Amino acid sequence: PLPNSSRSSRSNLPFLPITMSNGQPDGAFPRLNASMLNAGNWDSTIVSIVGKAVSFDGMQTLEFECADGGKVQVQVGPDFNFEHGKAMEIMGAANEDKTVQHFISRDLGEGFDFSNYNQLITKVLNNSKYSDLFGV
Repeated sequence: PLPNSSRSSRSNLPFLPITMSNGQPDGAFPRLNASMLNAGNWDSTIVSIVGKAVSFDGMQTLEFECADGGKVQVQVGPDFNFEHGKAMEIMGAANEDKTVQHFISRDLGEGFDFSNYNQLITKVLNNSKYSDLFGV
């Protein structure tokens, strides 16, 4: 077997972790709120933000309220399906100007608890105490 690989239950092919060109492991996205995005150096990092759609200019800029109540500008395509107040997760590339370039989003349904999610990302996922579990 290859080093640092594991076998898939569906085949005998090894699973090799993929590292993207920016050095970020494929599928590993820092989960951020607006405060974290604005405080850190996330330029060119693929990130995940959770919140709700606030406004859309109909062309390319979505105003997004993150789980901490802070707002982030997200660059989207003109075919983006805007629904005011819709809870969603957005994954995209963080830009130097603290905006996010939308790659994909998913609907989080009705009744999503933003406060609980914000506590999870601030007190657990990004806490060095739990780095063995979450790779902080």
